[in-house]
Amino acid sequence: MTHSLSLPPLESLTAVLAAGRTGSFSAAALELGVTHAAISRRVQAAEAWLGVALFERHGRGVRTTPDGDRFIARVGEAFTMIARSGDQWRQRRGTEIVRLSILPAFAKLWLFRALDKLQDAHLRFDMQVEHRLADLEKGEVDIAVRCGNGQWADVSATPLFREMVYPVAAPSLAARLGRDAGVQAILAETLVHDSTVTSWRAWLAAHGVAYSKPRPQDIRFEDYDTVLAALEAGLGIGMLRSPLGDPWVANGRLVPISPLWVPNPYLYHLVTRTGTPRPAVAEARDRLLALAAEFSPVPPPSAR
Repeated sequence: MTHSLSLPPLESLTAVLAAGRTGSFSAAALELGVTHAAISRRVQAAEAWLGVALFERHGRGVRTTPDGDRFIARVGEAFTMIARSGDQWRQRRGTEIVRLSILPAFAKLWLFRALDKLQDAHLRFDMQVEHRLADLEKGEVDIAVRCGNGQWADVSATPLFREMVYPVAAPSLAARLGRDAGVQAILAETLVHDSTVTSWRAWLAAHGVAYSKPRPQDIRFEDYDTVLAALEAGLGIGMLRSPLGDPWVANGRLVPISPLWVPNPYLYHLVTRTGTPRPAVAEARDRLLALAAEFSPVPPPSAR
């Protein structure tokens, strides 16, 4: 019996995943080695096939619609299933080891929980959890995860997932400020941030307020998981990085104090040496990117 399936082109699906992951058609074009116009056409083809809009266009990029978030998550799951479906037929020559350098907060908030979906009998990670930037060119590691704008010299960097940020506080502090606290009320409190102030700067800029550097009363921590612990302890107000910090809001340990969320300018990137990686490194990279494609920001409850 022959079954006829109506499917969108594979290139449309990869374009949608890349645009959702990077938040930009231009960045997706750079990642896939095609033009901005090609990405736009491929996304439009997927939208026409579905009959719904997957992205909202704005001046500096795109953001996924709720339908887009759900579709990207399902496509990511399907790609992961396809990637693994041939394991029983492919000849294996033992376990391959890929050396991975990761930041402590990223390891605790995402990677450790995802390892059972990333590793198997044929591919394992040798993890170096560190703040130091491992030297990829000298072969210290095969893959690194770094947080920033992706503009690092002599390496290939791909954003792992999009992040949105909004202010949160411990329940007692949030109760005093309210679910839609004004900017001035927020600025009257201690602001807590990690190694950069980029997320605070982006959120305050959306209100027309400049925040170039921390004030004497503000608190800085190196790692984002430490920021979450400090906020839970009631030390001040901080930015919830969704989706990394979503469990803290879902279980009530932190409470949103504004419905406004904005894109985080600094993202976690998967970084490799330039050129063609060895097969095991390429496989590890593809698994990481496919699983990250399922990880999407969730709006603050007050904005839903």
